[in-house]
Amino acid sequence: MHISGSIGNIVIIVAFVISLAAAASTIASAAGWKSPLLRRKELTLAAGAGILIAVILLLIYFIACDFRFLYVYHNASRDLPLAYRIAAFWAGKEGSLLLWLLFLSLFGCFVNRKTDDYEPLVSSVILVAQLFILTILIVESPFTYIWDRYPDSFGPGMFPADGAGLNPLLKDPWMVAHPPLLFLGYASATVPFAYAVAALIKKDASRWISSAYPWLLFSMVTLGIGIFLGGYWAYSVLGWGGYWGWDPVENSSLIPWLVAIALVHGVIIQKRHGSLARLNLFLALFYFVLVFYSTWLTRSGEIGRASCRERV
Repeated sequence: MHISGSIGNIVIIVAFVISLAAAASTIASAAGWKSPLLRRKELTLAAGAGILIAVILLLIYFIACDFRFLYVYHNASRDLPLAYRIAAFWAGKEGSLLLWLLFLSLFGCFVNRKTDDYEPLVSSVILVAQLFILTILIVESPFTYIWDRYPDSFGPGMFPADGAGLNPLLKDPWMVAHPPLLFLGYASATVPFAYAVAALIKKDASRWISSAYPWLLFSMVTLGIGIFLGGYWAYSVLGWGGYWGWDPVENSSLIPWLVAIALVHGVIIQKRHGSLARLNLFLALFYFVLVFYSTWLTRSGEIGRASCRERV
């Protein structure tokens, strides 16, 4: 595995190292070991700052049409308006994961401010998820130089004058708003999941819902709005034969959203009657698993490969 020595890659690696230190310190604190409180909280904030810097760098590269980078070359071109150059940021897998990571680190910083006994466990789970995405971005980085991937076509420092550009179907205003809302809903699903994991560790199936419920509502609403916008886009603009006709992103994101709705109702029932405690824990865990599966299914290219095999 070759990792380009670009500034963006260095920032991602530094964010990974800081996140690893923050996770180790937070897990130690959750286990009851003496750990300076400000150190682990400051490390979490520093990791978030590193991720923000990586996002800003990639945005600058897209706006400037810096085709030294393979990801920018594949998704941008000089004739794109500014809004679509920004939207090209999340047109592919690497940019989508970086956007998800930004939201996740932001939510982790919010949770990090709490001082209850659940916070170290919840922060630990969020940091582990953050490390997982950072690992993927180190292996498949949006900051890979084009000559590192295609050394036979481009020598060091050489790059094309223009990029491949966005898929014509993605040159639409909905491309600017729809994917960020989806990934906002996806990333916020991590927080109820983290509270459910903490509840399992503490063997307390009741207290976690009061803290997790606002996050669950936020995740359900943002994901629902994203699905609605994407459904309208697929139905009336892209001409793919309707919501159910083709768009795998909408169909795959609908399943975790239905689980989130079921969980919201389950939490309400648990608050009022004290029942469904085990089911709600399961649904919180299942919601997060489905979110990850949905992301992998739509961003890994597996659907496209399956379609090609069927046509053959």
